[in-house]
Amino acid sequence: MRRSAASRVSIRRTSSRVRARPGTLLIVCRAAGRSRWCVACGFATIQPLMRFAVTALLLALASCSGPAEPPAAKPPNVVYIQSDTHRWGAMSYTLTPQAVTPNMQAMAGQGVSLDRYYVNLPICTPYRAIMMSGRWPWQQGLMANHMSLGERVDLPEGQKTRGTIAWAFKDAGYTTGHFGKWHLGGKDARPFGFDRSVVWNGTNNHRKNTFNVDGGDNEKWQGESNATATTEQALDWIAEKAQGEQPFFAVISLNPPHGPFDDAPEAKKALYPDEKTLPFHPLDQIHDFEQHRDYHALISGIDDDLGLVMRRLDELGLAEDTILVYTSDHGAMTGIDGVSYGQKRHPNDESSRVPFLIRWPGSIVAGLRLEILASTIDVFPTLAGLCGLAPKLEGKPSGEYLVSLPGQDLSPWLLEGSDAFPQPTQEVYLAHPSNMNNNGSRHEIVWRAIVTPEYTYAVTDQGEHRLWANGDGYQEKNLIDDPQYLETRRKLWAQLDKLLDKTERPFYDQWFANAAEGELKAWNREHGLGEGNTDRAAGKAFLFDMGKSKPGE
Repeated sequence: MRRSAASRVSIRRTSSRVRARPGTLLIVCRAAGRSRWCVACGFATIQPLMRFAVTALLLALASCSGPAEPPAAKPPNVVYIQSDTHRWGAMSYTLTPQAVTPNMQAMAGQGVSLDRYYVNLPICTPYRAIMMSGRWPWQQGLMANHMSLGERVDLPEGQKTRGTIAWAFKDAGYTTGHFGKWHLGGKDARPFGFDRSVVWNGTNNHRKNTFNVDGGDNEKWQGESNATATTEQALDWIAEKAQGEQPFFAVISLNPPHGPFDDAPEAKKALYPDEKTLPFHPLDQIHDFEQHRDYHALISGIDDDLGLVMRRLDELGLAEDTILVYTSDHGAMTGIDGVSYGQKRHPNDESSRVPFLIRWPGSIVAGLRLEILASTIDVFPTLAGLCGLAPKLEGKPSGEYLVSLPGQDLSPWLLEGSDAFPQPTQEVYLAHPSNMNNNGSRHEIVWRAIVTPEYTYAVTDQGEHRLWANGDGYQEKNLIDDPQYLETRRKLWAQLDKLLDKTERPFYDQWFANAAEGELKAWNREHGLGEGNTDRAAGKAFLFDMGKSKPGE
């Protein structure tokens, strides 16, 4: 029998995995919607109707809580590492056992691997905008690479650089730093909530090591790889901040394994001398071994940088006090359907499904591979939940902004594992809304997709359909024409159509009313509306039409 929301509260002594003082009572509140994990200091996040019951329980058990102890040390640090173009299957513990990724495999053993984590819009800038803002692409307005976070459409003039994950952490008492690839407009991350800004200013050149530091002129950093140079600068900053009283929030944004692939270090290329040591995957229709080898060589280089961070945190004594994340902005098609190795922008797993590893020794469950559905929209609320930001932001604009986010706080699943709770969501939204700033080739299609626990279903603006069973490792079979899946296709079409009511349609008018002129002109050109047309009603006629792709009877 399904329990009422009010009864779904479990109380347990904290184990060694959970970040709380010995004897602290951990309260898990799952009433009416979002889950919330609370210790006494985070009690304010519990649903109001639950507070009376929880207070009574705390008082009743106070006598067995042991003597009072001093407040816990400063909140956990966060190091968020994001690479560029790393597909989920290209690691030794997933679909490519020949890949040399010992540090990624070690991190998976020390923490949680979210094995069904997706990028909602698999392009560089839109991913970064979702991660930074915690809002949907149509909601904040960044749907293509040439757009700037400072021109987002969901915030009023004078506040467009607010409403970011960095501001939330900064307002909660953290010192913040961004290191590496920015790709959100300009060369200075400080207006967006970062105290330290080290922006790599190269463009698809893995050996260019010049950086804009705090908005200033280029500074040269020595070394063969810009990814390693970025990592070392971040670690220098972390070592400095570790001596202070504030916790730190650091984003390390690395360019590899984005092309050009032949920039991979020779020592890493040597790890894969021939096809026997690195076979092509079954859907690769290009079979270019040099690109195949070099792509994985770049990933092995990133693995070294991840290992450098892990070792340095250990050396500094910070490992148990630091939440470490490794993920990527999107994947790579690597020859599927003949699409070039580094291309993304597709609903296929190779483009939209990426690693998400998270480690927090002694707090997050170790060695757990979770298959709960998750995506970029969940990053902001999840990190905020793990770090207990909500009580610290109460009464502040960042607190109101945090409450407004559409994503899920996945911290309960990370702290307790999948058996503790039901699936957090039954669907993930994926999209490629526009060919803006592309050449409009056949493989740069406009589409919408939905991922459920069982299937991935996608439709294009040309009325094409794709349906894959999610147990199919490389999505080798499109089930769309199989008559036994017709009813599944109809249900998924209706579910996707309804999903657009949450993720897109409420924000169309806002986008056309507020988008920067240059971006709107680009949109108009793409949709044949002409240079000067800013008519929202006319523009909306060119938006994604699910009716074109409705399954037949």
